[in-house]
Amino acid sequence: MNLDVTTLLIVNVVNLALTAGTLPFIMGRQLSRGAWFARSALIMQALGWLLMISSEQFSGHWLDRALSVTSVSCMGLGEWWMFRALGAWLGPRRWGRLLAVVCVLTPIGYFLSFDSYPLRVGWTNFMLALQLVLVAQACLHPASAMSGRWRWVIMVGLLVLAGFTTLRGILGAFFTEQYPSFTAPHPINMLAMLASNAAMVLANVAVLVAWRTEAEAELQLQAQTDPLSGLLNRRGWDSHATPLWSHAKRHGLPLGLVMLDLDHFKHVNDRYGHETGDLVIRELGSALRFTLRRSDIAARMGGEEFAVLLPYSSESAARSLFARLRQALETLNIPGMDEPVRLSAGLALLGPDDTSLEALRARADTALYQAKAEGRDRLVLAASTATPPASPALAA
Repeated sequence: MNLDVTTLLIVNVVNLALTAGTLPFIMGRQLSRGAWFARSALIMQALGWLLMISSEQFSGHWLDRALSVTSVSCMGLGEWWMFRALGAWLGPRRWGRLLAVVCVLTPIGYFLSFDSYPLRVGWTNFMLALQLVLVAQACLHPASAMSGRWRWVIMVGLLVLAGFTTLRGILGAFFTEQYPSFTAPHPINMLAMLASNAAMVLANVAVLVAWRTEAEAELQLQAQTDPLSGLLNRRGWDSHATPLWSHAKRHGLPLGLVMLDLDHFKHVNDRYGHETGDLVIRELGSALRFTLRRSDIAARMGGEEFAVLLPYSSESAARSLFARLRQALETLNIPGMDEPVRLSAGLALLGPDDTSLEALRARADTALYQAKAEGRDRLVLAASTATPPASPALAA
């Protein structure tokens, strides 16, 4: 059987449409932001090529221009949404504004140059190739845990398509007699269609792998997160805090651990109800997330007890944190609650005698009990048998 460009193009569109249509059933209705953009990108690409094929049926009619301009717009929107998907999965991406400008200018230039085939084809294919390159570079330098091999598959596929798209632009602009339409049986066009089909299949596989990676990361995050406070739970604390303790211990770096406990929390639950108590827990979790640095770690250890790990921090930095937390809690407006929320805290600074993270936490716990015994609403520094390591630049 002899394959022509039109057949390859139709196969490509059908594959895109089928994949875009089945992704919701594979992924489910509750798609993440990245998965939604990736699925929408496939739909736009399929629609764009379908409109381009349809425009061939109205050659010389105004519908030809309308359908083909819409087609180019859909292709640009598809690349923009793929860029957004990569941003959702890999973190903020560079050159987003440039891509947006190129996606807008491409159909405008196509419309204005429609009556000149060489100019129209050259402009459109060069601009589409630039779009593909800009999306491909978005696969580099991940800023999240989603850095898997799937992104290399997407990047290589996009770069291959960009190369063939550029060649088609050169053919249309400078060798028009060899490429009189986008269905012309030129070897480069045939190879471009084959590459497009292969890249589509690989891109779909890569998107599914990315979605699975994202789903696994989300499940792991949920398993390590306390649903009430939004902070780490005990499991998450062990996973995130232990490496930081080991690093500080190995290199002799300063490290502070603060144990926090809400004062008279049983009284709050008994007098105002557990819903109010839960609201207090949520507000404290929110205050911690707002107050802490990105390098700090906070976890709800159970009940009304919280732990905070402060890398590169001194006693003054920990006391400053405690003061900010107290101030944040004093300004809370809990419906139906007519008394302030108070905290007690125990602080332990890493010393040579701390042989484990649990040993450091035990000293902070002892200091917390002392703060309770001394009247609550205060921070107490744990006793140490040795001077903790100093830091040349202590965090405030």
